[in-house]
Amino acid sequence: MNIEFIRETQLTIPLEHMILFIMLIACCLLFGRHKTGLAITFSFTFYWGFIYNREIIFSNFDGSPSFLFLYYFSGFLILLFTLCSLVAED
Repeated sequence: MNIEFIRETQLTIPLEHMILFIMLIACCLLFGRHKTGLAITFSFTFYWGFIYNREIIFSNFDGSPSFLFLYYFSGFLILLFTLCSLVAED
């Protein structure tokens, strides 16, 4: 992957998603729920990164099932680790 691909990539996120994201993160910060805020941030980033760049991903990786499996599996692992840290006591 070269730097030109990153520079040319555009991401349009709906305003409703941004408002919901900012409200959820603000509530997490106000109530001191930092781990929950990180989980929310990951979830939104994972969703936006895949859904809004799906055509680019499929064209660059030719719809590779192994890439999709790796993408979903890595997202699942990070979310699992985040959930484990939420229930673990400090």
